[in-house]
This record gives sequence, structure tokens and C-alpha cells, in this order.
Amino acid sequence: MSAIQACRPTLRDAAGAENAGLLLDFYLTETGDEGKAKLTLFDGAIGAAKAGAPVYRAAFERWVREATTAPQKTVRVSGRLIVGLGAGTVLETGITLHHTYGVPMIPGSALKGLASAYCDKEWGARDPVYLKDDESGVHRTLFGTGDESGCIIFHDAWILPTSLESGGGLKLDVMTPHHTEYYMKGGEENPPADTDAPIPVTFLSVAGDFRVAVSCNAGTAEDRKKWADVAMELLVQAVADWGSGGKTSGGYGRMHEVEAG
Repeated sequence: MSAIQACRPTLRDAAGAENAGLLLDFYLTETGDEGKAKLTLFDGAIGAAKAGAPVYRAAFERWVREATTAPQKTVRVSGRLIVGLGAGTVLETGITLHHTYGVPMIPGSALKGLASAYCDKEWGARDPVYLKDDESGVHRTLFGTGDESGCIIFHDAWILPTSLESGGGLKLDVMTPHHTEYYMKGGEENPPADTDAPIPVTFLSVAGDFRVAVSCNAGTAEDRKKWADVAMELLVQAVADWGSGGKTSGGYGRMHEVEAG
């Protein structure tokens, strides 16, 4: 019996975990056809994210205090959100969770990339100063270039503890790709066809409210406030119109501003 096989019975008996990320990475009890085992694992992860809410609340409140000088807003996921779907994982699908607390989060780098693209494509279409290659340097000031950094820091977005406690957080979801052979193998020998059968794939998505924050690290106090306010307005519009994360073409990731809670 291998060491991994010897660990399986112990993993089956594990209960009361409070870090969903740890469960998803190390607690899959079966290999091969993982349908039932994966659903059990997902159920455990959903429960773990909720169980860890009291400890997470203390960390969240500390983070809010530390970022108090930065503009902050609360945005609500309109339907579902999925960040990190294609990340490396022992499962078929991934999800981005806070490493320490195992709860959903949106990396600041993802928000910056979204805001940068939205600034160039949407705001740039209305006013050339927001285009990447405009000589005014507004886009460069906000987001930087390959050779220099911008003045705006996009902080990680943290989910509100109340969302975890009131039924939000991790949610079981499903996608039904119809053309598996075409996606996996491609080529003329495997064309997509109406006769292809859908194959349900379960995965975890997210619902709830997130706190987003941006800050400016250059210029006078007046300049820092001005640029941070511009970046926040840009970010809120971007998550509302384009959405954040994966599967945005299917309606995932849209978020709208709500009163802080």
C-alpha cells in the first residue's frame, strides 16, 4: 500500500475543517472517477468557509482599518463570480481563495488588469486621454508601463464576513460543455456537432459582497485623492459593465455598488 493510499481512510474521517483551500488542495479521498468524492469535497469546502468566518472577521476588520486612508467601496456579486477557474489544481477546476483563511478573494492584480483594459477600451472611446498610447500619459500615470509602475495600488478585494455568515461565499455550480472531444482534441476529425452530449462539470463559484480599495502612492495629498477617486470610479464601472474573473461572457463576475455593511 502506498503512502497516499494509506492516508485515504484518515482523510475520509476528517471533519470540522475551517480552511476551504486546504481541503480542496489535499483532502480529495478518491482518484480516477471523482464524481461523488469531488461533490463531498466541495460540500466540505463550502462548510469550511462558513465555519472560519469568526476568525476571518477579525482579520477583515484589521485590513479595513489599515486601508482606511484609501477609497473603499462595497460591491455585490449580481449572480455568481469565479476567479481562478483555470488555475493549477488537483481538481478539474480551480478557484482563488485567501491562503490563510480559505475564503473567496479577488487579487488586486486581476482588478488592475480589468480596470486598465476598461480604461483603454471604454473610457478611451469617449475621451482619448484615457487611451494607453495617448501622449497625455493619463493611462500611464494610473497603470504604468512595462518599464515603470503606475501611481495606483489596487488592493485585494476581501469578501465581507456577513456574506459568509448569511449564506454567501462558496456555492456549488455546474457547467455543461457539449463538445468535449472538439475542445480537448480539436482538428477536422472532431468537429463540434449538435449530436454531442453535454457532460456536466461541477465547480465552486462565489456569491456575496466584496470590499474593494485603491490608493495612490505619489504626488501631493490632493493629487493622491484625485487619482485614487478616478481609479475607484473606473474600477466600479468595470466590474459592473464587464465583470471580473472567468466566464464573464456567460454573465459571471458582474458586481454593483452597495452601501457598506
